[in-house]
Amino acid sequence: MTQLLALISTKEITLLKDMNNLIVIDTKGKFRYFYIQNMESWGIINFISRLEENYIYTIIPMISMLGKDEDPYIVLSKQILVSKNSSPRVIEAYLENQFDTAVVDFGLTNLAHGNHWYTYSPIISRIHSS
Repeated sequence: MTQLLALISTKEITLLKDMNNLIVIDTKGKFRYFYIQNMESWGIINFISRLEENYIYTIIPMISMLGKDEDPYIVLSKQILVSKNSSPRVIEAYLENQFDTAVVDFGLTNLAHGNHWYTYSPIISRIHSS
């Protein structure tokens, strides 16, 4: 487990879909929201610092105009795996790229200063044994 935690979104983003065959997913975890104003670096650092040691979490990055979960929002990516060991820089660079792509693809220039948030939940119970 320690080796897996050291790899999750540390040098490149780890998507849940890429790890499904390696881990047993516990889907009973409750999803929570974490808001980050304008995807600022300190917000991502703060988010990671709040995660518990020895857990892997799935996050669903979203953006909206006012950061209200009851308002319309755009999902920026498939589910990303993160842990307390994940790199804020890697996550920030990936999300900025996804955001820039969404702005261009959907012509959403008015979202340039939108609010970002994640839904996140712990997901792992054990690693598959071969």
